[in-house]
Amino acid sequence: MKEIKIEGIDEIIYYTKLENGLDVYLYNKENANNNYVTFTTKFGSIYNEFVPIGKNKMTKVPHGVAHFLEHKVFAQPEDPQPEEFFAKSGAVCNAYTTFKNTTYLFSGPDNLKENINFLLDYVQNPYFTDENVESEKGIITQEIHMCDDNPQDVLYEAIRTNAFYNNPFKDSVIGTVDDINSIDKDVLFTCYNTFYHPENMFLVVTGNFDVNDVLNSIIANQRSKKFKKLDSIKIKEYREKDEVVRKREVLKKDTEISKMAYNIKISLNDLDISKRKYNIYLFIIFAILFDESSLFDEEAKNEKLMTNSLYVNILNCDTHTLISLINETSSYDRLLEKIVKCLENISISKEDLERKKRVLISNEIFSFENLEIINEMIIDNIIFDGHIENDMIGLLKSLNYDELNRVISSLDLSNNCTVIMQGND
Repeated sequence: MKEIKIEGIDEIIYYTKLENGLDVYLYNKENANNNYVTFTTKFGSIYNEFVPIGKNKMTKVPHGVAHFLEHKVFAQPEDPQPEEFFAKSGAVCNAYTTFKNTTYLFSGPDNLKENINFLLDYVQNPYFTDENVESEKGIITQEIHMCDDNPQDVLYEAIRTNAFYNNPFKDSVIGTVDDINSIDKDVLFTCYNTFYHPENMFLVVTGNFDVNDVLNSIIANQRSKKFKKLDSIKIKEYREKDEVVRKREVLKKDTEISKMAYNIKISLNDLDISKRKYNIYLFIIFAILFDESSLFDEEAKNEKLMTNSLYVNILNCDTHTLISLINETSSYDRLLEKIVKCLENISISKEDLERKKRVLISNEIFSFENLEIINEMIIDNIIFDGHIENDMIGLLKSLNYDELNRVISSLDLSNNCTVIMQGND
């Protein structure tokens, strides 16, 4: 078992790779009164063209398969269902699908080893039939219709489809009704057998427990199961233009107040610093320019252009980073003009940078007081970086004014698009 020492915080995350390839991360916090456990496969909505296990040709599956699989894996052929099993010990469970991963989880103070065993067992024992796959289609179709009726969901989908040509981040995580209707049990098994292999999965346990005792229980569970050797999974690579698909789209939606999103597509090619560090600089830049303490925020509110501060969303899309500035406003054109003007001459003081660094370092330290945040941080590190960043405080301290200004001067803000959702205002 390897110790991953978190520099600057004096914390340790224990790591081991099991015989079957499963990565296990354990973080023990002695004063914690709960446990938070996640079991993650590196299979999300963007992986719909790949070479299936045991095959040698690329295949394409419908959009939404990863989310469909989450539904079917979570539902078991026999009782107790996960909700019922975990509830017996006062735990709660859930599952979610993102662009790059699907995660099954539970949280609860007691029966940790038994709950981990159940989590491993139900995720690693799929039950797909023609009948239960068909019956799930109606449930997911209802979910799609709910998303279609939600103005915020529609806005976010439009942001990505207006920004990207080929990058699979442009497509919905949940898929369309046509996508869902084209899924059958063979498609599910193809994806499950390829991506739900221990070598493509990892388990994260955060809580108050005996590390060796819990690890031995996990090892015993996995040794009782047989898995074929998994070769490296081949995923189709996409080439994406730097330009956006459409500069402006206006949507009509039954909503109380209009919404707008100004989106900037930034290439991640030819960076001379890591993607993580680059995205931290982007976060700092746009937070300083537009957060609730900014001059922009004060002026826009005084001019009655908005009542709430702009929401800044930064999405790492592998080939590009997509920055979205989002708000509800009936004066969207005037607000957009003000945003564009603010971005014409970006100037950030050294004092502003140092202030943001102190906030980020403080947040990093205090994150280790929250088991869920630690767990999700580990997942994020593994999915996007392939390893745990064990010196985030050192990385944050290394941010400097000269490097910040080089990032600012290199920013190409010309590849942008605007999505406006006209409401009933």
